[in-house]
Amino acid sequence: MSNQNAARAGVLSHATTTTTTTTTMPDAEGDFHQAFSLALMDHDPAAHPAGLNDRAARRFAIYRNNVHRGLQEALAAAYPVIKSLVGDAFFYGLAGEYMRTENHRLPSLALYGAGFAGFLAEHAVAAKLPYLPDIARLERARLEVLHAADAPAINATSLAGYEDRLAVLCFTVHPAVKLVVSQFPIDAIWQANQPERQQGGAEHNSGPVQIANRAEAVLISRPHYTLKQACLEGAGEEFARQLLAGQSIGAAYETALAQDANFDVTPVFAQLLASGMFGAFTLGEDGL
Repeated sequence: MSNQNAARAGVLSHATTTTTTTTTMPDAEGDFHQAFSLALMDHDPAAHPAGLNDRAARRFAIYRNNVHRGLQEALAAAYPVIKSLVGDAFFYGLAGEYMRTENHRLPSLALYGAGFAGFLAEHAVAAKLPYLPDIARLERARLEVLHAADAPAINATSLAGYEDRLAVLCFTVHPAVKLVVSQFPIDAIWQANQPERQQGGAEHNSGPVQIANRAEAVLISRPHYTLKQACLEGAGEEFARQLLAGQSIGAAYETALAQDANFDVTPVFAQLLASGMFGAFTLGEDGL
């Protein structure tokens, strides 16, 4: 039997030139691994893979508790503002529910929780705190930007000599950049729930923070290996979105101007450049 035919028959788990792999052992081993994984995520303290003796079952229960706690702490580290907003007890309850929905085959616990925002959007808690999923999206964006590939970013100096052709410049987005758009004031909520704000002295904590109900977009970037967060609103947000979509400065400006006739592009573009939003630029078709 050739390797190709054997693979189609489902009897090979790895390429081989022998016929000894036609036994049922790989299937039995696969069944055990699946049962082990299912029991590992089960919240029933008595659950364990079939075939374990009492001593092994007790050791498995200890291992499962350690795994659960590790995943919960990883989620707490990734979403500290969500934890602050709902409280420790409720957060760890959410984390326990979420564990049953997430793919746990990750290279690093630092990136655990990719689907947490979607999980929150479907959870009953979103009815009481509708901004919660977008806060989770913001926190996830910060985490992904932190772990994104390193690359140089262009700045104002990079554009020297192109002053008369700025309108036709198009940009390549830096790999360590995310834009999170929300109908809620997610930047203001995030800022109000930072440790220095909650635990600092009088200069940081002057009582409950009054947050205006408005839409906000948050630009997350990592120029010079330092995480930065900037709030964009109105036409400024639209201008940034158009540039991220590959539009030229001129086209992005016209779109933003249609939203706000008083839009001043100069400070917004300077802010985007300073944020390290762009990795490279090219001349658009009109500049050829």
